[in-house]
Amino acid sequence: MRKITGLTSSSVFINTAIAGLLSVFSLSALASTETSDISSDLKDAASTAVDIEMIETIDAVDLKMVGTADMDLLWFSVYSAKLMSIDGQYQTKQFPLKLEIQYHRDIEAADLIEATVEQWQHIGIDESLIPLLQAQIEDAWPDVKEGDKLSFMMHEQSKGQFFFNDEALPMIFEPGFSEAFLGIWLSENTSRPELRQQLIGATND
Repeated sequence: MRKITGLTSSSVFINTAIAGLLSVFSLSALASTETSDISSDLKDAASTAVDIEMIETIDAVDLKMVGTADMDLLWFSVYSAKLMSIDGQYQTKQFPLKLEIQYHRDIEAADLIEATVEQWQHIGIDESLIPLLQAQIEDAWPDVKEGDKLSFMMHEQSKGQFFFNDEALPMIFEPGFSEAFLGIWLSENTSRPELRQQLIGATND
């Protein structure tokens, strides 16, 4: 498979076909305590490799909708997002949790990889740990075309998995990876608080 990844500042993702799963965010850094915990977990498991264990179907777990959101940038429709949990509520440390993104644009793999690395740098992930994070996804994701769906399921604290058009990709057991990835949308420090509110079902709270 060809590589992909996502997420960058607004100037980058406009120039790089609105770079994918994470490309709509120009985030404030995660709270220092959150970043410290993630970095600590990653350091403790620096030699952990991607496991090839698979879940046969994304529908193997019955999840309920928490919230939905649409991401538009200027005149571009970037993607539609859904967050799902076991009981239809969002709570930290409750698993499984699934984020589903359906793309409205084609996105090239190289642009997504570059964008995601930049975003990890932006949220304060230790530079020495970024290659470890990148290794979890660079051989797994395919190029994304308009209408494709890329989902991430956090099964447990240190057990996550991507699905491409509902087909399972290799399981990821890297401590800290799932939190770092989903934190792009779910951290209280996201630069898109309105999108977060919609996803966690707290729009008018």
